[in-house]
Amino acid sequence: MELHQLQTSYLPDQDRLLVKFSFAEKSSDGAPSGRQEIHLLFTRRTSMKFWPALLEAMTKQVRMSKPGAAHASSEIVQMEHEASLAAMQEGGVFNKPYESNVDGWPLGKDALLPVDIQFHVHATAPFRMEFVVDGGKNFEVAMGSRLLHGFCKLFQDAVEKADWGFTLEMTSSTPEAPPAHLLN
Repeated sequence: MELHQLQTSYLPDQDRLLVKFSFAEKSSDGAPSGRQEIHLLFTRRTSMKFWPALLEAMTKQVRMSKPGAAHASSEIVQMEHEASLAAMQEGGVFNKPYESNVDGWPLGKDALLPVDIQFHVHATAPFRMEFVVDGGKNFEVAMGSRLLHGFCKLFQDAVEKADWGFTLEMTSSTPEAPPAHLLN
């Protein structure tokens, strides 16, 4: 199954973020069919730990795929983010309503609370996030660069709406030192 849609929202009554992952199979005509959904809840604490780890994994993937530009990997992530969002805005991706029809819930209808999130990065493969949940209901989501940056934007917007007292920036807060071969 392929990732079909994403949605993030803030649930004020629970003070948590709800992230919906919608998966679909492609029918013979290319249209999505057989929609399955998995819901995750992010607490303030989980969000604060998730974001820096996500940026670190994205930066690591850039270092692996562009070793000659490893010293500027954070800047490259920022540029890719801006370019991806511009392309998504232009294509109207953020204006499409979330499709609410669901055919199944492979991990149950209740939203799951991740206890760990592991990132799997490779130079030439899609970015993968593995959500570890109590009870062995783990699942993995693979995202291409553009979709990953769209997810980052949705997550940033939901945290802003939550008003938890922090913002999520695409640049890391600790500056990276240039590699030794570039020092004079």
